[in-house]
Amino acid sequence: MIIIIDNGSQYTHLIKRNMRDLGKKAEIIPNKSTSLLEVAKKEPQAIILSGGPSSVTGGENYVSEQIVNWIWKGDSSWSNTPLLGLCWGHQLIVHTLGGKVGKGSSAEYGLGKIFVDDEDLLFRGIPKEFTAWVSHFDEVKELPEGFVSLAHSDTCKTEAMRHKERKIFGCQFHPEVWHTEHGEKILENFLSSI
Repeated sequence: MIIIIDNGSQYTHLIKRNMRDLGKKAEIIPNKSTSLLEVAKKEPQAIILSGGPSSVTGGENYVSEQIVNWIWKGDSSWSNTPLLGLCWGHQLIVHTLGGKVGKGSSAEYGLGKIFVDDEDLLFRGIPKEFTAWVSHFDEVKELPEGFVSLAHSDTCKTEAMRHKERKIFGCQFHPEVWHTEHGEKILENFLSSI
């Protein structure tokens, strides 16, 4: 079971569709009306944090922030749960774990060019340059300790990241949207971390 936490993105249902296309059962759970206990009872193989319309620095991130801390500080049974943050979810991981998120020098909306700096796991089998759907005002300014940037764009220095040792990943762009080239392959790569 893949748990998708819905943080208000208009694309959350597309994440579930991609999971189905990749042969995984997935369930969408709302951020604001779900408890951490409810998530734990589902024994997720992996968790995906969707995008959302607000700023992560505004607080009231409810269960999404708890999940990041739960995986980060959890006991051995949960600390190995793969976690992927998309757009707002990517920024929330950074914000929660001590990095910095702030207004970008230029808002991104629409199609943008992504440049892969480190193939790692997410970009295995993906060209070094591809087009992706981007939609955000805030961006990662400083990564938390232990994280590395995997990709950038002309206006955003961290379009994707991962922890050096843990199965924690983030994408500023939206691989779940069909406009993103190789988006399903990126999600498939993430699932290979299970």
